[in-house]
Amino acid sequence: MNAETLKDFLISLGFDVDDVGARKFENVVAGVTANVLKLGTVVEAAAGTVLKIAAGLDDLYWASQRTGASVAGIRALGYAASQTGSNAEAARGSLESLARFMRNNPGAEGFLNRLGVQTRDASGNMRDMSAVFTGVGQQLSKMPYYRANQYAQMLGIDENTLMAMRRGMGTFSAEYSAMAKTIGYNADQAAVGSNRFMTSLRDFSAMAGMARDKIGSNLANGLAGSIDSLRKQILDNFPKIEDTITRGVRGLLWLADTIGRVVFRLIQAAGDIREWWNELDKGTQQLIEIFGALVFAWKLLNSAFLTSPIGIITALAGGILLLYDDYKTWKEGGKSLIDWAKWEPDIEKAIAAIKTIISWLGEGVKAVGGWNNVLKGLATYVAGAWAVKMLSGILRVSKGFGPILAAMAAINAWNKVGSVEDEAKKRGVSVGQYLIDRQKEKTPFSLSSWIQEVTGLDFSLHAGNEGLFPSRGMASGKPRPTKEGAALLGWLSPTLDKLEALYHLPDGLLKSVAITESAGNPNAVSGAGAQGLFQLMPGTARDLGLRGNEAFDPIKSAQAAAKYLAQLLKANGGDLDKTLASYNWGIGNVQKYGMGLMPQQTREYVPKVLSNMPGHTTHKLEQNNTYYIYGGDPKEIGREVGQRQVSANAQVMRTNQNGRG
Repeated sequence: MNAETLKDFLISLGFDVDDVGARKFENVVAGVTANVLKLGTVVEAAAGTVLKIAAGLDDLYWASQRTGASVAGIRALGYAASQTGSNAEAARGSLESLARFMRNNPGAEGFLNRLGVQTRDASGNMRDMSAVFTGVGQQLSKMPYYRANQYAQMLGIDENTLMAMRRGMGTFSAEYSAMAKTIGYNADQAAVGSNRFMTSLRDFSAMAGMARDKIGSNLANGLAGSIDSLRKQILDNFPKIEDTITRGVRGLLWLADTIGRVVFRLIQAAGDIREWWNELDKGTQQLIEIFGALVFAWKLLNSAFLTSPIGIITALAGGILLLYDDYKTWKEGGKSLIDWAKWEPDIEKAIAAIKTIISWLGEGVKAVGGWNNVLKGLATYVAGAWAVKMLSGILRVSKGFGPILAAMAAINAWNKVGSVEDEAKKRGVSVGQYLIDRQKEKTPFSLSSWIQEVTGLDFSLHAGNEGLFPSRGMASGKPRPTKEGAALLGWLSPTLDKLEALYHLPDGLLKSVAITESAGNPNAVSGAGAQGLFQLMPGTARDLGLRGNEAFDPIKSAQAAAKYLAQLLKANGGDLDKTLASYNWGIGNVQKYGMGLMPQQTREYVPKVLSNMPGHTTHKLEQNNTYYIYGGDPKEIGREVGQRQVSANAQVMRTNQNGRG
């Protein structure tokens, strides 16, 4: 059960959960859930640890049964061996070998007694084998090493353990026993309990295995009949199955052959086009490249592309490609959809006519002095509104279309092209290269101002409006949201009002900014990468605490925009015009260049936002304030004056909006 489910349950009971309470509640539930998961992990780890410990002690239990040594004794020998240069595994192996020697040799006990090792206690009972093992070590440590090694090999004691015995394992064995007694650890009881646990676990595993095998055998027995039935159905209907499979395979082979043939034709057509392209002169190739880029841009931007003349031409080109494929198939002796024999004479005539027209066109272009003069004549025909509309779409495609935009802008003012050509000749470069160089020389590059320089027209791109149009100040009217945007902003109004009150923003500012920036579209993305209802740049959105795609969330985007506008308002001393200019142009530019050097887009942006704010006029507010401050440090006086001016600006702005002091 997650936080949302619990919250809905509380609301259904009549509890009022506000935003702050909801966040606290969600944090508590998330914390509890995380703790439960951590507890589960700890329990799982603890269970694994218990199983590992129990398995180890169970192993020691059976080693004790085999050797006749106590578990505590085996543990003590292992500890002593690890402290004297051997290890617990080697000491345990040597103990097992000594016990085996005692079991399998009737005279073993007498042999040890002759070595001086006491094997029985005062009551005549066999001593703990770990004590016997310690006694063997004490006796071997008294002998020369070569003789002690001979006896050790006879008793099954490895050489590393022998050397550990000679270093004094008995001392460390006693030390281990003392530690165990102090702690209260009884290794033998622990081993017995672990053996009981592992026995039960093995019993359970055996039972689960039996149940699994029984269920599996029952399922296998039941499935045998189903498999027999399926086999019978396949045999009874094999002709139909065979026919269906054969048809499917043949269809796949036909499809593969068709696709392969189409790919081959495309490659063949590409080769033919490449040969044709290489035969063209450089000027013709450049012209085709420009118009090809324009067609691509138009396709990206125009949703009604397929119904446009260019779309119809593109579809016609696709149809011609299919006809070309069928014609080539017929020419190569294959099976074609159309009997091209009766059409071949007409086709040959059409090809000859096209070649003649191309030849005439080439001669005509040369006669008038090349494609530059041809384009001048074409520009006279297509100048005006058509060129402006084309520029509107192309501007939003990419900055990489700068040279194309330059060429299209030049169409509207060929009276300036002559000077451009002259400048290009002076530099010894082509007109296109000159235009590209001029773009690079402008820092920063402003496409609208460059077009204005070339054409004499002022073009600006405005958020919330379609396309590129000559700037006319406020003549174009205040921005309007789309139908869907108006519905969203109406639903969002209570939230916007709360945010404006929380951040002390002018009434209606957030809604007006949203309309101007995106026309109320929460999924808007600008060509520069600004996102969401308030068109926040990704870096700004991250600085304001938005993560992932939260810029497209209307509420979170509004919260970030309110916070950002409040910061800008404070940084600009309560001046709303400067605040809006900073939002559009960047506060760094406003502080560095001032309001007098704003670009045209920002000059229109500020009044557009103000036009949708209730009771706000676009007239510049003039005010003079006099403050009387006596004495004190000059820096402190300046800081005090600044703070009083911010408060005065904010008060006048509220008075202007609300109509009251």
